[in-house]
Amino acid sequence: MTLAETPDGDERTLFIDETALLETLGQAKRVLLVEPRYRRKYPPLGLAKIATFVKRHGGEVVFTRKPTPGDYDLVCVTSLFTHASLPVRDAIREASCVLPDAPILLGGVAATLVPNAVAGSALVYRGYSQALDECVPDYSIDWGVEEKWSKFSFTFTSRGCPNHCAYCAVPRLEPDLWVNPTWRSHIVDEKPHAMISDNNLSACPTEHVLELIEFLVQKKKRVILDNGLDCKLITDEMAAELARVRWVILGLRLAFDRMEEDGIFQEAVNRLRSGGVAKSNMMAYTLFNFTDTPQEADYRMHECVRLGIQPYPQRYEPLNITDRDKPFIGRHWTPNLLRAFRLFWMMAGYYKRGRFVDWAQQQDKYPLTADDWAAWSASK
Repeated sequence: MTLAETPDGDERTLFIDETALLETLGQAKRVLLVEPRYRRKYPPLGLAKIATFVKRHGGEVVFTRKPTPGDYDLVCVTSLFTHASLPVRDAIREASCVLPDAPILLGGVAATLVPNAVAGSALVYRGYSQALDECVPDYSIDWGVEEKWSKFSFTFTSRGCPNHCAYCAVPRLEPDLWVNPTWRSHIVDEKPHAMISDNNLSACPTEHVLELIEFLVQKKKRVILDNGLDCKLITDEMAAELARVRWVILGLRLAFDRMEEDGIFQEAVNRLRSGGVAKSNMMAYTLFNFTDTPQEADYRMHECVRLGIQPYPQRYEPLNITDRDKPFIGRHWTPNLLRAFRLFWMMAGYYKRGRFVDWAQQQDKYPLTADDWAAWSASK
């Protein structure tokens, strides 16, 4: 373990390495798994893999979203987005109060990106553990997800991405490309659907991509490729193979995050369409509020619509933001313009009937002021 101070020097954060993490989990006899009370859709995969690891070593686990007293010798707390840091701090504080003698381990996204803002009295594990990643998530536990998500296997068949985009957390969470040797066992027979969460599957060796597609086809799974494909890496061969997959509607996700990708994105979509992927099965994450101007973002959104696929407006937030009540405003944007823009593009009924500029002049939910329109015009 190593010791680090917070910037103000008032608290000290302990970091635990993978060897110590696995030793601690392997020796624990009764573990409380805590997912803080933030909003989420999917099961907490980190905790689900810890559950498998602990049980494999003879321990027991209990899952909760609110720490409660009990006979536990270890508490494991997960974290998600950095803007949901407050519930994480609250969960650690509550665990410390009701289980003062049990050590607390903290992992996940916020623990990696802003450990000093969330750790409190917990030992922090940053990044991910390959040993834990090789464990099949424990689906015997009721993780409290909606019924539709209970039909999915969730897996990362690979980790990492060779790109180092300034707006992306992946290089800090998963610095190296790694293919999980146990990925096949994570796509379980009893689940009819599969969520593949690799951050850049298309950057993996071609052999792995083709093996994964063949496995999904043979298993007749309906699939969501959640984190998208790298458009510049989509070949004709890959497009034809991807067309064989039984996609959930909007299940094949792309990204059109920067104007530098203009032309590359459109070519990738056309290649996928020519290969046989239906437009209804594609969706594009479209970043805005970073270094882009409003009209550049609007252009990228409309290019998705022109190509017949649904854009998903993804508002940029800094990787270290810990309070969503203090949102980041890009230098070309205004608060009103951001809210109105996202509303227009989130509601398909709006963007399918016309252009943002026309709709914005008529809507009254987020009335645009002269300053807002000046920001819009300045971005031409």
